[in-house]
Amino acid sequence: MKISSRLHLPAAVSMAALLAAALALTSCTAGPENGGGTTPAPGSGTDGTGGAGPGSEGSVGVEPEPSELELALGGPSVDTEEAAAEAVAGMDTAEQAGQVLVGQLGAAGTDPASIRQLNLGGVIAMGDAVPLAADGTADVEALAARLDETQQALSAGRDWTGIVSVDQEGGLVARVQEPLVEWSTPMSYGAIAAGGAGEDQVAELARAGHAAMGGQLAELGFTLDFAPSVDVTIGTDDPAIGARSFSSDPTAVSTLGSAGTRGLLDAGMLPAPKHFPGHGSVTADSHVTAPVQEASVDELEARDWQPFRELLGGGQYTPMVMMGHIVVPALEPEVPSSVSPAAYEALRGLALPADPADAAAAAGGAYNGVVVTDALNMGALVERYGAHEAPVKALAAGADLLLMPSDLAGARDAIVEAVDSGEVPDERLTEAAERVVTLLMWRDHVAEALEQASQEEKAAAGVVPAGEDPAETSRAVSAAAITVVEGICGAPLVQDSLQITGGAAKDRARLASAAEAAGLSLGSGPEVALLGGAREPGRGDVVVALDAPFGLAGSTAPDDGALVALYGRTPGAFEALVDVLTGEAEAPGALPVSVGEWPAGTGC
Repeated sequence: MKISSRLHLPAAVSMAALLAAALALTSCTAGPENGGGTTPAPGSGTDGTGGAGPGSEGSVGVEPEPSELELALGGPSVDTEEAAAEAVAGMDTAEQAGQVLVGQLGAAGTDPASIRQLNLGGVIAMGDAVPLAADGTADVEALAARLDETQQALSAGRDWTGIVSVDQEGGLVARVQEPLVEWSTPMSYGAIAAGGAGEDQVAELARAGHAAMGGQLAELGFTLDFAPSVDVTIGTDDPAIGARSFSSDPTAVSTLGSAGTRGLLDAGMLPAPKHFPGHGSVTADSHVTAPVQEASVDELEARDWQPFRELLGGGQYTPMVMMGHIVVPALEPEVPSSVSPAAYEALRGLALPADPADAAAAAGGAYNGVVVTDALNMGALVERYGAHEAPVKALAAGADLLLMPSDLAGARDAIVEAVDSGEVPDERLTEAAERVVTLLMWRDHVAEALEQASQEEKAAAGVVPAGEDPAETSRAVSAAAITVVEGICGAPLVQDSLQITGGAAKDRARLASAAEAAGLSLGSGPEVALLGGAREPGRGDVVVALDAPFGLAGSTAPDDGALVALYGRTPGAFEALVDVLTGEAEAPGALPVSVGEWPAGTGC
């Protein structure tokens, strides 16, 4: 199926038609009806032991055997768990300690020789680990070679691959950028949902988008993406998450978080939904200090924990969850969640049914996947604990995987000393290492099953294809999300020309390119003012918030202008903006969060 380089839609296009066009970009064959991905594969449970699925309609007593892919996606099998336990039993304490550590690629301890010496569990590539080409874009060939060298060191002497991870959410949190396809903020999907898209449609689009994003990462050699963020934002007072959140609506975040998580798995990438117990409803940034969450457990259950409960108890296997550094007095006063046993107990308990009388659901037990800490070098912990104390406390509290300790070798040695002294029970370290190795063996199994499965088997397992052109999928997301918060809807806002102000030089250049491609001239006409920050206001004939829409609250435009939320800075986002400015397309999205006097749901 050939897809044009620009997707032009008439101004009267309906949301249903736009979503249908967007979803058509993801595949030439129709996906399964349950696009949200919360229905478990037939015959597969979290123990992966399998069983025959339901018979086809009209059959009598015929129960087709689930495919290897269906069984794999259901979770690790008993055989995998036993193999992991055997592998960990062959490690000494130092090797087990190394296995639960993820170091920052390029920092001390992450060169190939040190990786083997430490028996490291994995690495994470931050932006400074991505080599640049002469034109300033990512040198993906050099990056792939570096990741391959790292993976060879992680896999040496093992029957499983190691963790090669990255933070790639879309929007501002994207460590590898051009020439990989860029994605608008996760809030784009929430804007599509708030604009009236059907739940199944927007979930399928979120799943396809994450599958496309994960597929490009997998091609480079990444095996884990620390995404999606399933934090429920409170809006302007949320300083750390903002447009990284899908929405302020817990139900929308639950649906989209589950879809994004499954989309990454469809690409063979391990997802890590984050940041329990919820970072979107606190008013401090854990990169700087430890936020305090004053809500009660009942309030957290109703808002922040709803997406995590859906992920852990909704029927879809979720292999990993990230624990944040938030202090929750209702769980344990003055102690960040990442080092609080009560927080880990609360998280793992979300897999249990809300109704204790539901014995069938309770039979699955508490969540037994990997819980990874947020980065241990963040201000929330650094201000309280030393480089060696933090990883020991997190492990003792219930963490299985320790991300980015400030001193990798020192953290390994501190864990060994803590186990030898009895400060951390040796069975706690063994349990964590077994969970990590089980996770990695299972990921290898899923990746192999995906590679070997036929298209029919993938469809039966509910796998959403990544699509022929991720760039067009990215653009379609932006076209479906763009929101006119106030002003003219459906009519041209510019005629033959426009002036561009504000934003960064790259933003202005991208809008200029999209405008010229649409036949507009630059330097005269209505002023289109770009808001470069999440909260800075602006003034112009058209004011455009590029990421989070909060800056629109203090912005002004004339009666014949508009205030627009774009939710992204990608080339496709600016093309979608030009189509709205010229009246080629309506703005079908709506605010997924309240902004100033405008409630969530505001839009054309």
